[in-house]
Amino acid sequence: MPGITRLMQVPAGIRSCILCQQSKIRGAVAYAKLGRIRWAGHVMRLNENRWTRAVSDWTPRNVKHTTGRPPTR
Repeated sequence: MPGITRLMQVPAGIRSCILCQQSKIRGAVAYAKLGRIRWAGHVMRLNENRWTRAVSDWTPRNVKHTTGRPPTR
């Protein structure tokens, strides 16, 4: 942060969005989106023969999932 407290910010008329731009803090949505894009690039570069790629892309076709909460033991 640029070293401005809330007590200094309000009388000076500095808006919070301007402080965020100056401090270069990303929002939570932008941070999550960047992580998803980075993970997609990582998975895309994986070799086709690796089991991690096969498990990521695999969807069972013959198994029907039940709706609702799973039964307890």
